[in-house]
Amino acid sequence: MLLNHENSKQHLDAMAALCARKSSSQVDSHLVIQYESEVQYWQQVLRRIVSVVKFLCIRGLAFRGKNELIGSSSNGNYLGILELSEYDTFLAEHISKHANKGHGHTSYLSSSICEEVIELMGQKVLSVIVDEIKTAKYFSISVDSTPDIMHVDQLTVIIRYVLESGPVERFVKFIPMFSHTGSEIAQIILQFLEENGIDIEDCRRQSYDNASNMSGKYNGIQAILREKCNVAYYVPCTAHSLNLVGKCSRSFSCCSQIF
Repeated sequence: MLLNHENSKQHLDAMAALCARKSSSQVDSHLVIQYESEVQYWQQVLRRIVSVVKFLCIRGLAFRGKNELIGSSSNGNYLGILELSEYDTFLAEHISKHANKGHGHTSYLSSSICEEVIELMGQKVLSVIVDEIKTAKYFSISVDSTPDIMHVDQLTVIIRYVLESGPVERFVKFIPMFSHTGSEIAQIILQFLEENGIDIEDCRRQSYDNASNMSGKYNGIQAILREKCNVAYYVPCTAHSLNLVGKCSRSFSCCSQIF
């Protein structure tokens, strides 16, 4: 019945009349123009914000300062760069109109918008890296844990693979962790790979420090991942091994002097 109605002369005439009226003046035409103008305005603001975020991320510079006040010398690199609008009349006008208005006023200058933009850009970067890994097929993985400034332990995940241009090594994610056992960390790694569609059976190397939860022959991460992929050979971290050699040498030297 619906298909018959869509093909009927009455429906086709009605659609033709609607299209004809759309091309002419409408009651809400001014509202549509105003809406499109607003969309273009905030898109222009976002383009400038994204450019500043990219600039700071590429150079590894801090974003936040002691406050979020435009005009303050302590408002950090993010707002400080946005304030350099001497040659950008659009941005200068936007800042003069919307800056320092407090909560509830849309300005796109706040830290919450900045963090949201960073999150969205991070997701895009991760998706590109995952696509590269899938193109390369084979990869190696290295992880380690470190606390952040809030003393929350997080797992640092790094993946190495080879493209036509040569080998590349990418940091892919910080993952919060609440246990340091080999099985728990291995589960985090496997879950991350599964969520991103990366096949553990394509892993060819894994490298960690010499801690027992990492390098353990039976319960370490490397042993658990080898059960999933028997060609994911474990390579101990050279820097960590050298550090252990230095500690042992120092201890041996001290003992020799005592005896």
